[in-house]
Amino acid sequence: MAIIIQTNHPDILLDKIYEAIDKKNAEKWTYTDDGRLTYGTLLWKNEAFFKPQIWVDDKELRFGLLKRKDRKHMSSKLYAAFHSKFIEMLLLKFDKEFKSVTATANRTDPDSF
Repeated sequence: MAIIIQTNHPDILLDKIYEAIDKKNAEKWTYTDDGRLTYGTLLWKNEAFFKPQIWVDDKELRFGLLKRKDRKHMSSKLYAAFHSKFIEMLLLKFDKEFKSVTATANRTDPDSF
């Protein structure tokens, strides 16, 4: 259930995403001190997190979904909400920065749940 972004410069794209969040230009996304992203609305904030990883050899920026520590399972509703909102933000703000974006239906590196 990862998001995989094909881009020539995954490190630069990640920096631009953090910069957009800092400037409040990334819809309602926020991030934690360790760089994990969460959707910042009251309904979804801290319910799950995306952990970024740069796969240099594959020219990929991946975001693995992490469940909240006290949560036993990752629901389809939570997965769908986080993935759709994140991909929407990517397409609205960064469409010129990547070639394609994929949301996997099954657990994929770097997911952790």
